[in-house]
Amino acid sequence: MIKEENHLTLEIVAGTGIFAAAAMLIALFVYPKPSVFAGLLLGVFLSLAMFFSMALILKLCIKAGNQKFAAIFSIISSMTRYLILLALVAVVIKRYSVWFHPIALIVGVFGIKAGTFLQPVIHRFFPNK
Repeated sequence: MIKEENHLTLEIVAGTGIFAAAAMLIALFVYPKPSVFAGLLLGVFLSLAMFFSMALILKLCIKAGNQKFAAIFSIISSMTRYLILLALVAVVIKRYSVWFHPIALIVGVFGIKAGTFLQPVIHRFFPNK
């Protein structure tokens, strides 16, 4: 099971990387400013941090074995994760919008969604051995 989890994690990270590369390629032609690339990179970094946090919480809930604890802990963890993300994005947009383009930051944060949608496609190209 651990091997399958590692493959799944790598496939989602690869999907997020493919999304980031595609978004940067589009940004190169549409709006080639350094702040856009920095915003995309920061957003992708935040989305990967959220993904690894979700994976860790899921593993902890599975190991706990208690359904009530797992439900409460996962809800509290997800709310905390989203509040921290919202606070970080708000601070970056308010104070550092010269260095990080706000729209590019939000697009980068959605990289986790693209990574999970691209995971089955990547899995077809690189099946588990």
